[in-house]
Amino acid sequence: MSRLPLAFALAMVAFSTIALADPRPFTFTYDAYPVGKGNAEYEQWVTYRHRTDSDHAFTRFDLRHEIEYGISDNFDISFYFANWRYQDSDSRTGAHYDSSSVETIYYLTNPVTDFLGIGLYNEIAVGDGELEFEQKLILHKDIGNWTLAYNLIFETEVEGVFKKDEDTEVEGVIEHTFGISYGLPKGFHVGAEATIESIYEDWEEYEDTVYYAGPVFGYTSGGPWWVTVTPLFQLSSVDDEPQYEVRMIAGWEF
Repeated sequence: MSRLPLAFALAMVAFSTIALADPRPFTFTYDAYPVGKGNAEYEQWVTYRHRTDSDHAFTRFDLRHEIEYGISDNFDISFYFANWRYQDSDSRTGAHYDSSSVETIYYLTNPVTDFLGIGLYNEIAVGDGELEFEQKLILHKDIGNWTLAYNLIFETEVEGVFKKDEDTEVEGVIEHTFGISYGLPKGFHVGAEATIESIYEDWEEYEDTVYYAGPVFGYTSGGPWWVTVTPLFQLSSVDDEPQYEVRMIAGWEF
């Protein structure tokens, strides 16, 4: 990896820990903790992806900057003002704006006070010539120091929708994510996450399924900030998907 992307990544990590809390126990799996009515939180996402079977030098950083606000005790809204990436690969090198998006989560039940925490997630993203829609069913349960969560995810990406000279292409994804975490003393937690993602062309033709799994680590300051990191490793053999990826989410409540 060249020095520029490495320096860029280190700078983003440093910024996130400084400018970092409804803490997230996972990074690929959503939980059912609401931020709370009238509360606001900034979250910095950094996802690093590296190496595919077809391009061993493939490197990509995906960045999201989220402002989350509690409309009520069981309804949150989030704004992602700029989802963008830096990529170094055979097909592209440089920074690229992806989209801006709005996310809402309605919490039907609470994972602490009810038998099971249930949340309904919806996100709409508008980018350069594309629309993306994502829905999640969030299931979450706290048992003592243990946190368990599962997400059922449906994603639809429509490319070329705003460009008259391009054909419209639709890709559908069905994804399952799983997370288990254990709370340790002094604000630390450790656990594991796994994802299963099946890809469909036009929601009709099945293309492939990719599997990832790895550990999760996190720290909550006891004050306004927290950070969670998950490195995942591909367990399948999908040539054009990254062999491993690392996601960090850091949050600051204000």
